Amino acid sequence: MTDMPAAPQHDHQTDANLSRVGPTIVGIGAQKCASTFIHAALGAHPDAAVSDPKELDFFSAYFDRGYQWYCSHFAHGADKPVRFEASPSYFYDPRCPDRLNAFDPTIKVVCLLRDPVARAYSNHLHEVIKGHIPPLPFHEGLANNPAYLEQGLYSRHLGRWLAALGRDRVLVMLAEEISADPVTAAQRVYRFAGLDDGHVSPVLHERRNESDRARLPTLRRALRAGGDQLRKAGFEDGLARLKSTGPVSALLRANSQNMRDVVPPLGDDDIARLRAYFADDLRQLPALLGRDSLPWESWRAVEH
Repeated sequence: MTDMPAAPQHDHQTDANLSRVGPTIVGIGAQKCASTFIHAALGAHPDAAVSDPKELDFFSAYFDRGYQWYCSHFAHGADKPVRFEASPSYFYDPRCPDRLNAFDPTIKVVCLLRDPVARAYSNHLHEVIKGHIPPLPFHEGLANNPAYLEQGLYSRHLGRWLAALGRDRVLVMLAEEISADPVTAAQRVYRFAGLDDGHVSPVLHERRNESDRARLPTLRRALRAGGDQLRKAGFEDGLARLKSTGPVSALLRANSQNMRDVVPPLGDDDIARLRAYFADDLRQLPALLGRDSLPWESWRAVEH
């Protein structure tokens, strides 16, 4: 869960229109399954706008703030045909599908999935990076946070979304396939959102370390603040090129600490227990997705 986003400043003469300017497409998670890539891909498209911050958690955590508060985060993109936000908390919160439908029954949804065992470990790294827990072994983190397991019950949660929205409004993608071919993945999202899929941004080729922590958090905050200003000014592609230059790239790497070098990896017992826990849910998933198989070690263990 992200920190509560602050309401952006806006011109009060537009207040009457805010309730009609919301997202046209929403990313619902799951957490640690490439939602940052989808947000960046849509943010780089000239006909799309993304919320700031990325995760609003409106339909899950801040529903009591009301529609106008939610829509105020999209006012800057009111002239764009596509507006997007991504909140992984929506995926597993049973209240969210009906709440989203009641808000706007035409919103489309992007759901991202990943091998549930790998996702659970990445979830643990995320909690360490956020400072919620020290760099404990996975089994100790799991004892503290049952959401590691709950968020990986994909058939249960996705079935709820499909029942509420119908298949035509839900695009399901796998993080492993996004990583293997990010341009094709972005084009799928563009087509689903109703955008021109011919746009190819340097952003799509950026490498994202989903398990890193800043050695100097102040430096990272300063760099991100500068990057945010460039994005808001419409220089998303230029920012991606700048980050790939030698000096800037070297600075970013030097300030990055891979948490997989800090937190112990999953042990064989951890993997066996996780696979056993997810097995029944995984067996139902290919049929739900209209696939014969899944590119996951966890699936292969269940299949055999």
